[in-house]
Amino acid sequence: MGIFFQELAGSPQERHGPDGFRAVRRFLIAWEDREAFAAEVLGRGGQYAPRPWSRYPGKSDAYAAAVSFEPADPASLRTLLAGQGDDPSALLADYSGTPAVARVEYRGVSPQDREDGPSPARGTHLSYRMEPVWEGLPLAASGWHWSDLPQQNLPPDAVLDLLLPETDHILTWRQVVGPPWRAMRELQGKVNADTFLGCPAGTLLFLGAAANKLFRGAGEVAPFCWELTYRFRERAIKHAGQAFGWNHRYRGDPPGFAVPQDADGPLFESAVFAPLFMEE
Repeated sequence: MGIFFQELAGSPQERHGPDGFRAVRRFLIAWEDREAFAAEVLGRGGQYAPRPWSRYPGKSDAYAAAVSFEPADPASLRTLLAGQGDDPSALLADYSGTPAVARVEYRGVSPQDREDGPSPARGTHLSYRMEPVWEGLPLAASGWHWSDLPQQNLPPDAVLDLLLPETDHILTWRQVVGPPWRAMRELQGKVNADTFLGCPAGTLLFLGAAANKLFRGAGEVAPFCWELTYRFRERAIKHAGQAFGWNHRYRGDPPGFAVPQDADGPLFESAVFAPLFMEE
């Protein structure tokens, strides 16, 4: 049986601002239908046949983000509860057979913020932001000389302090039903084997992921999906017209940046990051 609802006068209300599109719609429904209504609007999680959250009418990039409910006529409900005695459990509102107002909040969500980034699975959304970070990188003076005295090397015990700016690239993947747990474990601490988010191979380190539940719908056991936040740190030491990455160190003789390695390879293993965006 379907859910009967009616949009109320004065709905919707829209807002356009620096934080994007926002809107609110208000509906009249039966109090008993509130959990089913929330599930229909917010979508359903679950491993099989998940249902995405509902779009705002006329907009392909705005979705229902939250639903709240309140009794439609608080005055009459106070009358309904009057005279129930001092038993606290009796004072819990029993609104059966009464109407409720459902307030649905919508917001604009871009499926993919960066065109040169990974493509999210259908029904999911991938947002991007970046933050500057920096660290001090001491370099041995071996191999360096004064610019005005090219024949005079710096003292061997001198230390050059390089302030190295870096960039954290942060991707937040929402509405994920089957997070790639194995890929997150296996790829943490590895660098990009190919260009990723515009960063040359070897310059982007996957620091790890944060996972947060997003509840979809309602009920005693509310279905949920996941919000995954991936953080990558870009290190590109720009020197002599090149960008040296995480595996490079400065070598004094012969001077320049090079990759130290042992029989098993360099310090950081390289990998393709595409599995991070494939649901299990």
